[in-house]
Amino acid sequence: MEVHKKDSWKIRMNWPVFWISSGFLFAFIIACLINKDVTYSAVGAAYNFVGVYFGGVLQLLMVVFWIIAVVIAFSKWGNIRIGGKNAKREVKNISWYAIIITTMLAAGGVFFAAAEPLAHFLSLPQHFSSIQSGTKEAAVYATAQSYLHWGFLVWGATAFCIPLLVYVKEIKNLPMRPSSMLYLALGKNSVHGWSGKLLDGLALIGVAAGTIGPVGFLGLQLSFALQDLWGIPNTVPIQMIIIIGSTVMFIVAVSTGLMKGMDFLARLTIYLSGIMVVVMLLFGNVVFVADTFVESYGVYLKEFLHMALSRSDVTWLSGWTVFYEAWFLSFGPSMAVLTITLSKGRTLREVLIGIALISPIITNFWFSIFGSTTIALELQTPGSISNVFSQFGMPSVLITVINQFPLSIIWIPLVLILVVLYLVTTGAGVAYSMAVQATGKEVPHIWVRILYSVLIGVVAMLLVWIGGDSAMNTLQSFMVIAGVPLLLFYILLIPGMIRAAKGLYRSEKHRIDNEDSFIKEEHVDNKNPLPLEVNPTGDKDPVRTT
Repeated sequence: MEVHKKDSWKIRMNWPVFWISSGFLFAFIIACLINKDVTYSAVGAAYNFVGVYFGGVLQLLMVVFWIIAVVIAFSKWGNIRIGGKNAKREVKNISWYAIIITTMLAAGGVFFAAAEPLAHFLSLPQHFSSIQSGTKEAAVYATAQSYLHWGFLVWGATAFCIPLLVYVKEIKNLPMRPSSMLYLALGKNSVHGWSGKLLDGLALIGVAAGTIGPVGFLGLQLSFALQDLWGIPNTVPIQMIIIIGSTVMFIVAVSTGLMKGMDFLARLTIYLSGIMVVVMLLFGNVVFVADTFVESYGVYLKEFLHMALSRSDVTWLSGWTVFYEAWFLSFGPSMAVLTITLSKGRTLREVLIGIALISPIITNFWFSIFGSTTIALELQTPGSISNVFSQFGMPSVLITVINQFPLSIIWIPLVLILVVLYLVTTGAGVAYSMAVQATGKEVPHIWVRILYSVLIGVVAMLLVWIGGDSAMNTLQSFMVIAGVPLLLFYILLIPGMIRAAKGLYRSEKHRIDNEDSFIKEEHVDNKNPLPLEVNPTGDKDPVRTT
């Protein structure tokens, strides 16, 4: 029996998925070490190809994904409870939103919140060519553009996956992996076949890349802050050391488990974020922020499809809209796994509304506070922020803004702590989610969690190294390249969405309304939905063949 217990982790591991995901990251590390210049050129060429040939399709489908999720949320199909109609919530609302938002924002909420609206304000995209950049009117349109990039559509990529994953988990008793979503499109053999393994592997690569980028971004931001505060040179070696230190911290966090380390960090991050909101409103122009939020949301809703589907400037779109959508697309399957893990006892409607509507609005409000405050300072004193931005880029903006406030000696360390917390929470959350998918266990083996944490940190460090002065562009390019291959699988999933929603609603075990006219619970072979192996540990949880 001792041998069985000792070796049980070998049986539970989804080895093909583990090697596809970790192998890709190991291969990239080796390529960087062999010839960083060739690797840098290859990343840039692949990024340009993706932006030109896949950008338009990606923009259109992101709209489709979000609409499908919202329709299901507000239909009678949302009347099912995850875990069964008598299931109780295991995670409080504040923890649910804290973990999901801090993980989903992938630290971009700190890095981009002040910088992106300013960038659009100084140079509006071509689809707003009738508005003069750098004016008060431009502030409204610039903020609205950032809402598109951090709003409904990008969160919709995760919301789209949730009904499918809930269906295959709750009704078909399949593993909580992205590949299980293929059941409705390609049949049960696809779940454990090559297509399923490939999807799981690509999903892990995508979510790893989507985390590696922000880890690198925040390394750049912290490096600028250290130079601004204490004169520590803002060099590539310093940036790499910062990323190494951050990696050690989220290794510690992910080692403590989901509801210990991650919940504590997520809550602390949300509380400090709240303090920063108060600081920005207290020392910034609160009237300008409020007015801009209202006006910008009006423009956002009015120009929603125009902004979402514009192809007026392919180069600009590749660097902004397509970049964000590929980034969040890569997060979609893995974030859906994490969301459902936290959502027992919640209805499908509550989860979809939380992901597709409430979380985006919270994110947009956050961007409005930071972005509008930044623009207000620039309008009040032209050049006070933009001159630093033009010289040092996006990592410099937030620190420059805080330096304008009274008592900045207090607020800047608080911002630095917040940056580190977002970085650590993101890294820990994603490494944990990846380990869940690779092991098939809700509490994955600690060595798998640590290995994915290390790989995320090392690849982020090497991307900063090979990028040098263009490190941010290299990080963005890597994220887009890793995310776009998932687009094909998303397309395959579209026809099965309504079937999944109907299948969930047929389940009398899960449906919470009294509508019986729709059809009775569909037949489910819960005893043997897929080929099983005997579990040598004697564990009641079946072990699936891979």
